[in-house]
Amino acid sequence: MKRINQITLPAAVASLFFFFVGELKSAEKTNEEFVYLCNKPGQKCYYIIPCETLRETCNKANGKLFKVPLSRAIQMKRTECSCENG
Repeated sequence: MKRINQITLPAAVASLFFFFVGELKSAEKTNEEFVYLCNKPGQKCYYIIPCETLRETCNKANGKLFKVPLSRAIQMKRTECSCENG
């Protein structure tokens, strides 16, 4: 009986550890901020909200609007623009 506890207790602790680490990672993904951008490379801005300025500039470039994680927009070397100044 003592030997069974020596095996099952560490296994149970390890299982709980991996479960909680997985839950934390999925919580990080759901908390990530999303932004809007045009898929054309010439468009260097991302917007917090999909405003008319974004729609107009993207339409002129024959592009499409996308909602992407902020980290991806930064990785694409986009900078934040406001809807007022384009």
